[in-house]
Amino acid sequence: MGNFDFESGRTFLEEGEYVEALRCLLASLDEDPANVEAYVVLFRAYDHAWHESDDPLVLDQMRKVAIAGLRRGPTQEQRAFLEAALDRVEGIILEVQLEEEAAARQEAPPARKLPMIRDDKPHD
Repeated sequence: MGNFDFESGRTFLEEGEYVEALRCLLASLDEDPANVEAYVVLFRAYDHAWHESDDPLVLDQMRKVAIAGLRRGPTQEQRAFLEAALDRVEGIILEVQLEEEAAARQEAPPARKLPMIRDDKPHD
């Protein structure tokens, strides 16, 4: 039994229509959540979307898709792909977080030094 949304999603992905590919692949998983290959293809679609958008929310979706696919009993090949994909996306997420923290530190105004009472004179 074929899954029209899955096949459409693959076709849209090949054609570079990432939004339509994502829509179809998500619909195919609604229809058949056990289709591990759909998670693999969906990850690839999100990967392309990430490279087009640089939107960190896409990274979160990529991570969720890889984890969900790993929970569905993948073949050895699918498992290897999803594990490598998960490692890669978690590395990218860490890089993005470090870049955001560095940028926030650079944008932060320097801390003001408050006047302090000095008590270095001996008392009588």
